[in-house]
Amino acid sequence: MENNQTAFLARIRAALGKENEPQRAGEAVSSFPDDTVILQMLADRSREEQLVLLRQLIANAGALNLTVHACTSLAGAAECIAALAGDSEPEFGTRREIIMHDHPLLQALDLEPLLTAQGCTLHLSRHADPEVRCNTLNASVGITAPAWGIAESATIVQLTRPGQPRSTSLVPSIHIAVLALSHLVASLTEVYALIRQEHDLDSLVFISGPSKTADIEAHMVHGAHGPRAMHLIVLIDAPDIDEYS
Repeated sequence: MENNQTAFLARIRAALGKENEPQRAGEAVSSFPDDTVILQMLADRSREEQLVLLRQLIANAGALNLTVHACTSLAGAAECIAALAGDSEPEFGTRREIIMHDHPLLQALDLEPLLTAQGCTLHLSRHADPEVRCNTLNASVGITAPAWGIAESATIVQLTRPGQPRSTSLVPSIHIAVLALSHLVASLTEVYALIRQEHDLDSLVFISGPSKTADIEAHMVHGAHGPRAMHLIVLIDAPDIDEYS
């Protein structure tokens, strides 16, 4: 195998016109920081630094057709969600059905009275609920609580857990994600350090804006394989999200 690898790398160097350059020693190749270093850096990150990441996230979200809403309280986030749900029209049928992750942070928003006033019916994606599949298929809006957001790519990371299936973010026409500012990280390097701390992880999905494809004549279409619209609500001054994990 080593001979195959050596031959392969030699062909790469030749293709790049660098066959006569000395090979770098393995120690010279840059490596990622140890996870403990990254985790400590995240713990020490100041609110001002987090707000810089939020501005970076907003700047990068536009190209992805991702709408970011910065809210300063749980009540403000709840009102924002109710307004988005009330303004949306079901893509199929006329019933305003909403499916929401069974997550303590989302339940703390106390959305049901606000959504009922908008003519919407709210369902939780409870793990043991035999109707969860039907409710998900009927829902035009899915509300999730992602584990983290990544500023450099305007991406959220959704972990699959009991009561928090991938279908909530993938099946409904509109996806609304709620993220605490403290769970916004700078890069993939940081988020992978966090993912490696997870135990018994079923699966995860990285989401950068609504579903999109340009397969047909390079014409961009949203909603072909998933949500046609996506909103990310960032809670700036919410209580510590760890209370709701």
